[in-house]
Amino acid sequence: MRSPRSSWRRVTPALVALVSLAATAGCIIDYQLSSGPQAVTVRVAADELWTDTEIDVAPGDRIEIDYADGMWSPWPGGSYDAIGSGGDPRCDCNRLMGVSHAALIGRLGDGEPFLVGNHWESVVGQGGRLFLGMNDSRRDDNSGWLEVRIRTES
Repeated sequence: MRSPRSSWRRVTPALVALVSLAATAGCIIDYQLSSGPQAVTVRVAADELWTDTEIDVAPGDRIEIDYADGMWSPWPGGSYDAIGSGGDPRCDCNRLMGVSHAALIGRLGDGEPFLVGNHWESVVGQGGRLFLGMNDSRRDDNSGWLEVRIRTES
């Protein structure tokens, strides 16, 4: 019959190996979770030229922007979501020509504006700070806000 002491000697190295493996797997899982997609919610005011999202992206990063809540208007009495009023896309009051007046638009760094609308996603070719705003150059009579969810992944 074996003594309990000799059995314990054989179990101890196996137990140490198992605990080490579990600890290593935990570190790997923690690392993978922290490097996954990041999501934030940002409120975009209608009377601001651009709202700084405080999100910096690099070329090759994936961004997804979704309208979540709120209404805004480029004039008194209106109420629109991220698609905008559907007004004249050639109006000189638009900051992005060819796009619905009061639509949600974005810009990376000092780059050209692009339509966001209710949903936009892309792997970006140009890096920079992400800014969001209303497609309207005359902000003095604008009101309201939109809340958007932004997800980024490197």
